[in-house]
Amino acid sequence: MNDQEQNAVSNSAQVNKDKPKQGFNFLMIGSGQMFTAMIISGFIVGYFIDYLLSTTPIFMLICGVLGMIGGARKVQHMVNRMDKQSTKDVNNG
Repeated sequence: MNDQEQNAVSNSAQVNKDKPKQGFNFLMIGSGQMFTAMIISGFIVGYFIDYLLSTTPIFMLICGVLGMIGGARKVQHMVNRMDKQSTKDVNNG
């Protein structure tokens, strides 16, 4: 191999190293759905608690806010896990 071919091979290997794996794309798509599902489920649980206790929609609002907080924390955890995995892959290269 001459120097140009060797540089081209090393450049393509560097580009492949920097690209995130395809599984991370699906993880990010799922994170939006998970966030939305946690908010909706919080409102539904709160609605049924209000229905059982015959109260104003206070529990629906509380559970909806808790669902939003929990969804944001879950998405943050998934993104942090993705970051750790990508840096581990780059370092192990």
